[in-house]
Amino acid sequence: MTQVFTTTASLGPLAADGGQELCVPVAIAAGCAGIEIRRELFREETPRLDDLRDLIRKGRLVSVYSAPIELWNADGSLNVEKLDVVIPEALAIGAVWLKTSLGHYKSGVSDLEGLKKYLKSHVSDSDALELTVENDQTLHGGNVAKLRKFFEDCQEAGLFIQMTFDIGNWNFTEEEAMKAAAELNKYVGYIHLKHVEKIDGKLVTLGLPEEKDSLWRSILDLLPRDVPRTIEFPVEGEDVEGVLRKYVSMISEA
Repeated sequence: MTQVFTTTASLGPLAADGGQELCVPVAIAAGCAGIEIRRELFREETPRLDDLRDLIRKGRLVSVYSAPIELWNADGSLNVEKLDVVIPEALAIGAVWLKTSLGHYKSGVSDLEGLKKYLKSHVSDSDALELTVENDQTLHGGNVAKLRKFFEDCQEAGLFIQMTFDIGNWNFTEEEAMKAAAELNKYVGYIHLKHVEKIDGKLVTLGLPEEKDSLWRSILDLLPRDVPRTIEFPVEGEDVEGVLRKYVSMISEA
């Protein structure tokens, strides 16, 4: 069965009321294989990352660290200032992936060799941490052609960076999700699942529909099956653990 993770953002009220630590036991009880910690949800200026790491490890969950930063600055340079902050945080919670968005990558200008050296000097061989880049909701960071060129250039440079494929974010950048999946599937190592609809003129993130002919199922058919699928939509109801468990089962079998 395919591994299913949850983001702490999906369990928003828990994270808001008691911190992201409260999401961990719920994820474990619901049968999740991993949990994605969101930097933007920390309530403290200096969160206790070691305690969070110990809780995740005790529950035998895989951890992912999502940092809302762009990998490349507007001029195409590496965003070292932000990476200097979020890489130690990702290491502190024992994350296997640090997820960022692409930013303003400029082929032939942005220094991939510099990124390779930076990662080598900041992540030791004994650390499991790898970098993954997500298609975000911006026109520059959620563009199929730009993302494809970035991953092609990474391969040529011998730089191992996988893609986080967010099936719902393409709605915000007016790209076709099925086309994106067909063009980018060989780079995908991690998947974000959500259902996005336009309601009253605004794009809204909703839970996945159960129907067998749902678009999300068709998109998954084009993506690698052996990579984690992560819930990134509101999990709501009186029995949050039960609702989450139902989604985990549905997604793992899709």
